[in-house]
Formats: sequence, C-alpha cells, structure tokens
Amino acid sequence: MFLSQTQINGLTPAQIDSVLFGGLSERAEKSDFAIVCGTSPKHALIRAQIAAEFYKSGGTERLIVSGAAVSDKTVTESAFLKSELIRLGVDENAVIEEPHARDTIQNLTCSLTEICRRTDIMKVGRVTVITEPFHLRRALCLAKILMPTFIEVRGYTNGAAVQRVQWKTDERLSACVKTELEILKQLITKGRIEDIKL
Repeated sequence: MFLSQTQINGLTPAQIDSVLFGGLSERAEKSDFAIVCGTSPKHALIRAQIAAEFYKSGGTERLIVSGAAVSDKTVTESAFLKSELIRLGVDENAVIEEPHARDTIQNLTCSLTEICRRTDIMKVGRVTVITEPFHLRRALCLAKILMPTFIEVRGYTNGAAVQRVQWKTDERLSACVKTELEILKQLITKGRIEDIKL
C-alpha cells in the first residue's frame, strides 16, 4: 500500500512513524551551505538548537536562516533564528539572513538565491537542509526537486526519537504531523514526488 492510496486519518501510528521519522539523518556531513527552514518564533528555538549543533560539529561554515514575518508580524523568522543561533554560540558572521520566504518552498528557493549572491553556484557541491524531525522528509523531497541537480542535497535533524513519541500526545506536533502527511500526499497526487510505500 502507498500513501496516495490511503486516508490520512486512517493511518496507524506505526505507518506515520515510518513515513515521517524513518531513516532520518542525525549525522552531520560537511556542506558548503546549510539552510535552516523557518517557523513561528514561538517554536523556532528547536530548529535553532538543531542548526547550532550542526554548525558546532563542523557541518558547515555558512548557515542560511530563512523566513519572513509570517505568524508574528513584529519579527521575521530569519531574524529570530539568527539571534537564537548567536545566543547558542554560533559566529554571527556564519549566519546569513533570508527574510522573504513564507513557506518551505520559498525557504529553499530564496535561500538558493542567497547562495548565488555569495558564490559561484557551479562550485557548490553539497547543501544540507535543517529542520525539525517531523518536517524533514517533505523539506528534503522539495529540496531535491528545487536545487540544481549537480548539488548533493542532504537533510539533518536531531531529536527524532523524542518527536516520534511526543507527536502522539502533543497538540502542536500532532497537528504538524497531520499537515505534513496531507502535503506529502498532495505532492504525490500532483506527480511532484514519488509515492511513499507504507
């Protein structure tokens, strides 16, 4: 059975775990750039912590934090992420703000523009996408579609084991998981990504 053939509300917890949390990489591999997907400042600390860990482990020297003032009109997601990364010990000069993206697709495309502004894109070998565990599968699928084919795209997260348990009882994570599954199914139906076997 494939995700496209199912009703999202009919998926078992084991199937959801397999789709969103199976095979996630928590190993930092050296990348030319890393893109940190934005989210509401209320929840962005989680992504900042993941990105700071990646940076401190030698994963990259350049972090692009992406996100406009979407849910909180007083601050951009990118500005909030940057301030948190600096607070967590990341060198301010290593953080590039991308303040225009309003969703995951724009996080990637607007960040690609920032990469092009800073280097010869033809010399970029690897880009890593950083986000929370529940969000990484979709972000990585989209990055592989939207990035040039000569760039190796990797994903990085941490805390997958924790979110794998928490989403079953945490209201926010439960809603996020459902949204991720619905969007993945839409992308499959539109022929943008391959179907996911359950």
